Amino acid sequence: MKASEIHQSLRLLEEGWKATRGVLNQQERALVETYVIFLRTVARTCLERGWRVWFKPNRVVHWGEGGFGHLSILVPAGRLESFPELPGEVEFITDLSDNLRLGEEITLAAIDRITYEPDQWL
Repeated sequence: MKASEIHQSLRLLEEGWKATRGVLNQQERALVETYVIFLRTVARTCLERGWRVWFKPNRVVHWGEGGFGHLSILVPAGRLESFPELPGEVEFITDLSDNLRLGEEITLAAIDRITYEPDQWL
């Protein structure tokens, strides 16, 4: 195979990746928006009940790899129930341990701090 044929083949692959990457990034943005709205709704609901909420963003993952952040919610002791239908990124706790890394505490006024910045590919 000639060098020019190899070069042409590589260019076609690069163009294909560029188009694919654009579609994946667009779909990721739609997923992120939907999930962040869900996390904000969970936080708002809990805050309105007087529960404390922390958010720890996930800055590493992108489409196909998992969650977009983690909510930790402190509920009154003795009132914790099982929440099997909620994702693992929503964690209910009944006490504050010194070794927990909860992230930033969220208030109703700062609910917009629940965000995610997608990993933009070069």
